[in-house]
Amino acid sequence: MRRPSATTPSQIGTSRQPIMIDDDIDYLSTNLYDAITIEDDDDDVRFISVQGPFVDDEVRWGAPGPPRPHRTTRRQTKPFVIYEPRTKPVTNASFLQGHWITDTFCLVSGLVVELRQDPGAPFKCGDFLKIESIYEDLDTHAVYLRGFLYRRAKTLDGMLPKKLNEVYQVLQQNLEDPRAIHIQSLHDVPVSLVVRTRCLKHTNAPFPENSFRTREDMHEQTDEFRRDNAQLTCRWKRLFQYTCSTDLKTGYPQQQSLQRLTDVECDEGFRVLDVVLRKAVPKIESDLTAVDLTAEEAADQDAQQLSSMLRNTHISDTSTDSAYTFGDFFCGAGGVSVGAREAGFNIVYGVDHDRDACATYRKNFPGTTVFEEDVNHNLTVRQENAHVRCVHMSTVCKTISTAYTVRGKNHDANEATLFTISDILRKATPMVATLEQTFGALNQGKKQLFNAFVWQFTSMNYSVKWAVHTLSEYGVPQARRRLIMIAACPGHPLPEFPMPTHAPSPESPVPGLRPSVTIAEALRPIRRNTPNHNPGALPSKDLAPYSPDQLVRGCITTSGGQNNWHPSGKRHFTEREYACFQTFPLDHVFVGTRSSVVQQIGNAVPPAFSQKLFESIHKTFEEVDKQDRESAEPILVDDDEDMTDELRVVVDLT
Repeated sequence: MRRPSATTPSQIGTSRQPIMIDDDIDYLSTNLYDAITIEDDDDDVRFISVQGPFVDDEVRWGAPGPPRPHRTTRRQTKPFVIYEPRTKPVTNASFLQGHWITDTFCLVSGLVVELRQDPGAPFKCGDFLKIESIYEDLDTHAVYLRGFLYRRAKTLDGMLPKKLNEVYQVLQQNLEDPRAIHIQSLHDVPVSLVVRTRCLKHTNAPFPENSFRTREDMHEQTDEFRRDNAQLTCRWKRLFQYTCSTDLKTGYPQQQSLQRLTDVECDEGFRVLDVVLRKAVPKIESDLTAVDLTAEEAADQDAQQLSSMLRNTHISDTSTDSAYTFGDFFCGAGGVSVGAREAGFNIVYGVDHDRDACATYRKNFPGTTVFEEDVNHNLTVRQENAHVRCVHMSTVCKTISTAYTVRGKNHDANEATLFTISDILRKATPMVATLEQTFGALNQGKKQLFNAFVWQFTSMNYSVKWAVHTLSEYGVPQARRRLIMIAACPGHPLPEFPMPTHAPSPESPVPGLRPSVTIAEALRPIRRNTPNHNPGALPSKDLAPYSPDQLVRGCITTSGGQNNWHPSGKRHFTEREYACFQTFPLDHVFVGTRSSVVQQIGNAVPPAFSQKLFESIHKTFEEVDKQDRESAEPILVDDDEDMTDELRVVVDLT
């Protein structure tokens, strides 16, 4: 039996001094801290410390659960992360065509087996393996099955809807490894772990199509019988991507995703053409006023509507939606919309409740509809131009910063915005959606809340990927870290995250990348008559001067940020200087008092980053549109049996 090797992460130090922050603690460089006071609108809110970066317990199979911390005043160092190799190095082995587990039953490649739980094996009770090959270790005479791992949806702790016998495929990719992702994802399993064989089907049809519910008569059977005997259905794959072997061994993925299977990955007779799926999504008409439904019930209702459309509708018009339209929820002063506009999108509407932010948005986007209202109210009102090809959400992040909070004045209202994702998707029916949040959402203490983020996408059948980005690597003069999520509707490929264009800091140049943007470079374009720039109106200060040839010392927040004064030490920054640190263009005019404008700027997503993000999405749209135009041959389904297998879809791509 293989024994896992342990890797001990370096010990992390702590600071015993309280840290005062305003809105977001992204600019903190420490992983551990004792007490933080945050300005939550008018309230001071006391926070409790949280340790270390987020480590997903689904990443390292075989790793023990974290030990219970000792009751001391200081946090303990994080537990060991045990690395379990996926496949055994085969040095003296014989590959077999099959292996007899009884006198009457033989395991062969292509079969799916259910695995039992074993303390010495990196698998959970109820995992499944699709056999790719079988071999015998000639030194030990042990027989191993090599194949792909599948896991029940319920093991994702709420990332996927918990439906009986719905499973997902587990994939991993080390970007330093030249082998194909499916080769890297193979697992070796002792044949002694096999419990039984199972029937597993791969489909991209929406639930419950192609599950045992529609293909087997199980109405009179118990749930236990169905769990152990009914067909398994795989619609999803979970992918972990690592930058290097060290990250793989210590369990720190650079990027994660939950993706729906594509039509080419489905079993014959269980697939729906991807083009049909993505063209059907905008045609869904949700009941936005059905407030008595739970989120899960509403998602199921929309999935049933999509299934019905695919089953009964003759879709003859699959022409490309050439209008790259864009909607911005929680739009604020328009940082995301500026980047999307520069990337080639037509900004159709923005939604925000802040009066000054909406005034700023109107001034800079004169042809765009601005809904100055609470997003929750907006989502209950029908809107003629609601459907857009791409939508963005910047939900309020105060309640999920990298600390645990006690409830403040606006805690409930702020947290409520975190649960609007599925309703926004339901109203806007976009091909692609993006979400921006503080990286603290990935903290272990916020795992349940983050999983609810993911569920809101997957319950609507959207694939979703997520990663933390350091914005200084994209031309922003701040070491600001943000969680970015990209989601794509059924049948639509997930766009790639943009690649870094700049070094992370002036002290860390990277060959092939541009130098970091410094304070001096960011402020250089400002002129005396630039809007929102009046340094003479600021009170004089006697603060310590410092070099402007560095990144902004603290991230720009709703009050300007800590230790952020002019390099001369004689004054604070003007509103325009703050805006330049957030990479707003000089002609972007802000409306409101100084405190209001600084708050608008601090809340914004820097346009330099958002432009690169939406350029990548725009490129994906162009590739999909080109593919749809080139698929000009009509696809006809002739007989009734094929019509059932393909959900009776007749597609004419001309």
